[in-house]
Amino acid sequence: MGEETVSGVTIEFLSKKKLQEDSFDEKVDSIITRVKENAVVVLEEGWSPEEERYLIERAMEEVNEEFPGIEFLGLNERDSKIHRAKRMFYEKVLNEKYRQGITIVGNSRVMERVKKERDAVSFLAKLEEEE
Repeated sequence: MGEETVSGVTIEFLSKKKLQEDSFDEKVDSIITRVKENAVVVLEEGWSPEEERYLIERAMEEVNEEFPGIEFLGLNERDSKIHRAKRMFYEKVLNEKYRQGITIVGNSRVMERVKKERDAVSFLAKLEEEE
């Protein structure tokens, strides 16, 4: 039997536990590697604007004919008193970064942002015909 070729978009969900195992640079490298393979990566954590900027800068270093860059969307909880208290507890007591929310990262050729609202994100993952 021959191998069947399936075209589609792989969506990878990475848990907080998995993400905590790697350093930030390892996490960024892993995300870029997956996205270059046309995966859409969903992270169970929100990122700061500085971290998002770093991801963009690192991805821009990889841009070429095969890899057009990345698109990403974040969905973070609002900054309520409870979340500020949780953040303080994580940072002061546990010495960890508080990362509430999710981040979705994909190849620019695959992800097309459709709608982002205060509490919801929807996007279209598109397939391109291979030549």
